[in-house]
Amino acid sequence: METQPTAEKKPDFLKMYEIPGQEKISEHSFERYLKDKEDFPKDTEKISKEVPLLYQKHTTKSSLEKEASREKTKDLHVDEIPDFVKKGLSEDDPEMQKTAIETIGGARSKIRSALLQEAFEIRNEEIQLACVKAISNIPEEERVGFIRIGLSKESFPVKKASVKMIQYSPKELRSKLIKQGLLGEDLELRKEYAKAIHSAPTEKERKELLDLAKKKLGNALIEPPLYDNAEISSDRFSREEFAKTGSGTTLIGGELKDKVIFRHITPEAFLSWQEAYENHEVWKRAGFNYVPIEPIFSFHQNKNGLIDVASGVLDISFKDWKKMSGDFSEELEKEEIKIRTVLNESGIIHGHPHRGNFCLRFFRKENGDADFSKKPRIYLIDFDRAISPE
Repeated sequence: METQPTAEKKPDFLKMYEIPGQEKISEHSFERYLKDKEDFPKDTEKISKEVPLLYQKHTTKSSLEKEASREKTKDLHVDEIPDFVKKGLSEDDPEMQKTAIETIGGARSKIRSALLQEAFEIRNEEIQLACVKAISNIPEEERVGFIRIGLSKESFPVKKASVKMIQYSPKELRSKLIKQGLLGEDLELRKEYAKAIHSAPTEKERKELLDLAKKKLGNALIEPPLYDNAEISSDRFSREEFAKTGSGTTLIGGELKDKVIFRHITPEAFLSWQEAYENHEVWKRAGFNYVPIEPIFSFHQNKNGLIDVASGVLDISFKDWKKMSGDFSEELEKEEIKIRTVLNESGIIHGHPHRGNFCLRFFRKENGDADFSKKPRIYLIDFDRAISPE
């Protein structure tokens, strides 16, 4: 009788690379990572450093004209501002119209609302966004009315911006506005109302609103902002790129949505990321039972000299979670400090380790729902500016 081959025991450290709620990392996937590493030059001098400046910012003629127009408004007398605003709003140039709207805050308080009302009638998304931004310059007792005007517009970015302005509304009305929004029908807009919970004036109100948000949003409450402005769905495979300072990211749709993204970063930054990611023994000694670094699934150098990294998708940033909730904040802050300390002692400079680059990953129940009763894990992401010791 043939004997079945004994399955090789997986190394215990692989458990440190598992992400709660996602498929467990397998020996095969880790072997792929090691194969990628074997094929990757270890000497950075051998790595192509002719990395193109893909995401440069340019000073345009229109931006210079806009700045000149703004300078001109500084010389206006307060009683000249209404005519300046009306003239600017009558122009066909959106930049001139936006400059006019930005000037409303310099007018006398009693006339500002009438000027903003006139500006809101322009049917242009850019102009309406500028109007929403100007709501904070309107007398406080009139701001809710303008927030509702913004919410009545067809443009989702305008609605989204209007929800953010709740923080400038009278304190006694904020919780009511947020609650109404959380009970609305639009899921994406409910997510924006959840982000406004931090503006509720008391801890009791914030807790009640968070409990409602958990009930009405579930996992959507802790989705990362990666997909906020992208047309990416889990229904079909697709790619969408967006640029950020120093690097780029490609979002993936279909079955890989919420699981994998591709980052495109310089070789030097990647090697620092890789060093922090692989050092599971250091993280274990620091008291972690997982590696608190953005997961790397695979990588290779592309024809432009950048490193294409398939990395794991996590949940909401610690910064956004802390705005909504105080749950586990004290423990997570201690772990955040510990991550910074380990990197410093290892000589790895992340470059921008602000709280927005610390992301959480919540544990999931058997049905896939986030378990809000358990402290989530915290990870440091976005190593595009990282530097390691020579």
